[in-house]
Amino acid sequence: MFKVVGLLKRPKGMNMEEFKTWWLEEHAPKVKQWPGLVKYHINLSITDDQDYDGMAEVWFETREAMESIFSTPEGQRARQSATGGSDQIVIFLTEEHVMVPGA
Repeated sequence: MFKVVGLLKRPKGMNMEEFKTWWLEEHAPKVKQWPGLVKYHINLSITDDQDYDGMAEVWFETREAMESIFSTPEGQRARQSATGGSDQIVIFLTEEHVMVPGA
């Protein structure tokens, strides 16, 4: 699998509940529209002492689908949403290597 992995820090002045609501209810629906999307997980921090407040993983079957996502209208909308809704953002385009498979 190939993944877009994003790390986000909430804007100054936004509490964690507001950030969680923004990500799950406003931003996530934009990502869920991505063509070629296989799976999407959002991981939110449960403490306030982390460098980032959340991490998302978006799975694709092919490298080409992953690499082309930000050139689509859906990808551009989600990217604008993420940069507008966070204070810091880091995006990785990755290839997954499973060390311990899930059930």
